[in-house]
Amino acid sequence: MAFQRLPESVHTLYAELLDQVIQAEAEVAALAAPQGSFVSKTIKGKTYWYLQRMEGNRKTQQYLGRESPSLLAWIEGAREARERLAADASQRARLCSMLVAGGATAESATTVRVLSLIAQAGVFRMGGILVGTQAFSAYGNVLGVRFEQQALRTQDIDIGIDLSAEMEPLNESVSTSFKIRGRDLRVDFLTPLLGPDSEEPVFLPGLGVAAHPLRFLDYLIESPAQAAIVGLDGILVNVPDPARFAFHKLLISQRRPVSEQAKAAKDLRQAGALIEVLLLDRPGDLPIAWEALRPSPAAVKAVRAAIGRLPAELKEELVRHLEGAAPA
Repeated sequence: MAFQRLPESVHTLYAELLDQVIQAEAEVAALAAPQGSFVSKTIKGKTYWYLQRMEGNRKTQQYLGRESPSLLAWIEGAREARERLAADASQRARLCSMLVAGGATAESATTVRVLSLIAQAGVFRMGGILVGTQAFSAYGNVLGVRFEQQALRTQDIDIGIDLSAEMEPLNESVSTSFKIRGRDLRVDFLTPLLGPDSEEPVFLPGLGVAAHPLRFLDYLIESPAQAAIVGLDGILVNVPDPARFAFHKLLISQRRPVSEQAKAAKDLRQAGALIEVLLLDRPGDLPIAWEALRPSPAAVKAVRAAIGRLPAELKEELVRHLEGAAPA
């Protein structure tokens, strides 16, 4: 078995964390509590208020207005809102610590910080979906299991997003990856490739980044779900449907070049582990994701070939489970 069950109490704690990060996201949007400190200046006997914050290493001040009862009331309300949000964040941080102590899967400190920055930038609110190994790692907590560590190793954070209406073609020299300074960690932005094969990056104006087009990514990210990354005070992310993720991993394993066979082997391990859990706990998800492959005979053929490379017992059980389900 490629996974271990988490205690039910830990799975319940995770469900509570997910509820709280979803609520926190809504509250932050509704309250719009500004980040920074409120400072005042007295000029010619009159008091003026500013919002002061750090942007990188630079201190900035945003003018709010001349002091008045209404402005002071607004500042007080903003301070109270921030205090409430901070108290809620402290509670979520305690939940994260309890989850880690209970055996839940947690990302490295560097990965958590980078994901937090990505979330704060609004990438997930705009439809960005965490794909790749970080999504697989998140599924463990979602499903109440802990996967083997060899299936969790990665140095990349992959973000898939479909903003096809806003895409603009770019020169091929433009980078779609961002290396984290001083760390073996890279952030890659991906977007569905529709039409003829192309390696040309596309610009996503809404995010201000370039993305690499990837075939079959549209299948992977079509029906996303929400998950909580365990770390800091919890990070709300979007992840693909687990069954689609498993079949997509099988598909990608067949499309990798010879030079990437180590990655192909990891694809198969992740797909196999996830399929094993889904067959036990959410068997209805697999036929639905399998049927969604129907529009692409090439994808069906590749996934069938990859299923043949799964461990014999798992392969036989999956094939029996999918018998009678499209695609034929």
